[in-house]
Amino acid sequence: MKKVIAMLLSLAVVFSMAACGTSMEGETTDNNAPAETTTEDTAETADTDAEDAADASSGADAAEATEWVWPALEDLHVGYSQADLASTWRTVESDNMQEVADERGYEITIVNAEGDTEQQLSDVESLLAQGCNVIVITAIDGDAIQPALDACKERGVPVIMKSRGSNGVPGVDYVTFYSSDFVREGELAGEWAYNACTEKGIDTIKVAEIQGILGGTDVRDRSQGFHNVAEEKGNFDFVAQQTANFSRTEAQEVAANLLQSTGGEIDAFYCHNDEMALGVSLACQSAGLTVNEDVYIIGVDGMYETFDAIKAGTVSATVTCNPRFADMVFDGIEAGIAGETLDTFYAVEDVLVDATNVDANYNLGF
Repeated sequence: MKKVIAMLLSLAVVFSMAACGTSMEGETTDNNAPAETTTEDTAETADTDAEDAADASSGADAAEATEWVWPALEDLHVGYSQADLASTWRTVESDNMQEVADERGYEITIVNAEGDTEQQLSDVESLLAQGCNVIVITAIDGDAIQPALDACKERGVPVIMKSRGSNGVPGVDYVTFYSSDFVREGELAGEWAYNACTEKGIDTIKVAEIQGILGGTDVRDRSQGFHNVAEEKGNFDFVAQQTANFSRTEAQEVAANLLQSTGGEIDAFYCHNDEMALGVSLACQSAGLTVNEDVYIIGVDGMYETFDAIKAGTVSATVTCNPRFADMVFDGIEAGIAGETLDTFYAVEDVLVDATNVDANYNLGF
């Protein structure tokens, strides 16, 4: 009897260790990063002497991977849940999805959540009910979208994240993510601000960061990239970090208030999109400031209107973020249907545009 009890206790310890290893994986994995930066399973390295625990952990990992059920190509019906159409960028993005689907002869249903997370969850359920067998999502919020991912996963319907990511696990909660590298966008903007201010002889760079809609992975990562540069250089002073929700009107108001409260002591505005950069520009001009002399304004997107503003000297620079990459998404869908294994992240290439190269890159605008 003592031997039996001892064996049972030993087994309990082993399974407990396996369970702890699985729990630790969820806590230590960076689910927001591209596949190259995602950490490996921690349960397998937690205790190399516990062979049974490692085996159990490996089995749990295998069970976690979602078996996506790809439709036949002739039966493809894509459902696209768009976050909102509040900006030119989003409108172009949705139009591009429709255009490419039409060109390739695929059925697509596009819905607009209008910036409402609850509406987006309902939209995804509606797309599934309509028989959409591949779901593409531009998430409003990286966390709040999880119930929609779960609903697709329960049915085995492949999910592709587009232009805004999820905080879920690639391969488990969604298949892959197509997007610009938002961290790199922020880094490009930060490097430009540093170089411009340094050339002007500014020792401590006073920056006002105008953020987009909080909760989006684009906002989080664009901010992170800029702050990466700030930490590396060591002479950035963030006088403000405020959201203007990607709105030109809100950004103009926020910038006007900041200029008044700081007495105009701002060297550079870093804006998470061009709409806000254009709004900040109006506020600066109204305050009597000359862009590129008194203050620098850096945006992200690459709108034609912003390129024209760079030529006119009313915006300093922008980082392109092309909304037209539906071809990449449909290439991925076709690859999945063909049985190919997809990477968990595909980056859209971006470039920094200022007065020195705006003409050469004007064709990248929208």
